[in-house]
Amino acid sequence: MNESRLVDLLSDLVARPSVNPIYDPESPGEAAVAGYVEAWADELGLPVRRQEVFPGRENLVIRLDGPAGAPTLLMEAHMDTVGVSEMPDAFTPTLRDGCLYGRGACDTKGSLAAMMAAVEALSGERDRLACSVELLAAVDEETSGQGARAHVRAGNTADAAIVGEPTALRIVNRHNGVVRGKIEVTGKAAHTSVASEGINAIDAMAEVILALRAVNAALTNAPGGQPATGSLTVSLIEGGSGINVVPETCVIQYDRRVVPGLTATHALAEIDAALETVRQARPEVRIARHEPWLVGDALSTAPDTTIVQAAMAAGQALGLDPEPAFVPYGSDASKFAAGGIPAVVFGPGSIAYAHSATEHVPVSDLVRAAAFYRELALSFGA
Repeated sequence: MNESRLVDLLSDLVARPSVNPIYDPESPGEAAVAGYVEAWADELGLPVRRQEVFPGRENLVIRLDGPAGAPTLLMEAHMDTVGVSEMPDAFTPTLRDGCLYGRGACDTKGSLAAMMAAVEALSGERDRLACSVELLAAVDEETSGQGARAHVRAGNTADAAIVGEPTALRIVNRHNGVVRGKIEVTGKAAHTSVASEGINAIDAMAEVILALRAVNAALTNAPGGQPATGSLTVSLIEGGSGINVVPETCVIQYDRRVVPGLTATHALAEIDAALETVRQARPEVRIARHEPWLVGDALSTAPDTTIVQAAMAAGQALGLDPEPAFVPYGSDASKFAAGGIPAVVFGPGSIAYAHSATEHVPVSDLVRAAAFYRELALSFGA
């Protein structure tokens, strides 16, 4: 794969801001990147479909046809990034010490650039293709994966998917899911000069947090610890209306990581049991667990699945570690798997630098990732 071409593609993608509006309400989202990818596909003469997910925020699907009746391999990378408040020059791609720096460089514009380079190469060797390739540039992975979900809901199908994330060039067939939601405690407001007439919701919430902390401790202390059991984190809290008012309400939000083999139902049952202990001790307050605003499935694609076997063969052919791995974070791959499309995750760069002020990707990773995506497309379905 041509290194300078990969650097150019990624630089162009990084230079086009695509901050998810959840991190910056003034951001137009992925529109600039989508426009660039569409123009790139037009230059190659490849058909492009747009799918609106939110107003002004659209998935792009680019198709490279293989032989008639051949299986379809979906390549997906998301276009949105997290915010840039702590990252000076986030949209100025900088090449330094063999790495390209900038917001989205590894999460996941690096994967997108490598997939684009692979499709460019494949478009010139269609007679060698054993499958058709669809490249999905998706919106909204950084919040709830609505781009991938919309693709599946619309009835789009494929025989397998390879999802770009910074896996350090490891093939990932298993990753965690996530459940996120709110818990609200309601007490009774009163002036603090007569505090005994009120019921302090923050005080009661402190007991809720301790109960949830005990759940997380049990997960940590179970055999295998959190890699085997997941985690429960209280990550946001809001309560009170004034310094001289006994707080009537307090709200927390939690993040529960769910390992393959467990379900959101199981995780929520643990939380509910903890809340019930506090309700029994504090009957004067109301404790409500709202329905989760995000439920993301775990990924568990069997090693003998065709896509895992094909990915392993491609990795081995290129001298990469071919053994499928587990990672503790999530991705759009689980959305495709839930829709009946077996999926694996693979991409350049390290998750350690995703979302960081020093986000970057080694150029050598870009080259090898592009070669991997090409090799996989040439062999899948053969």
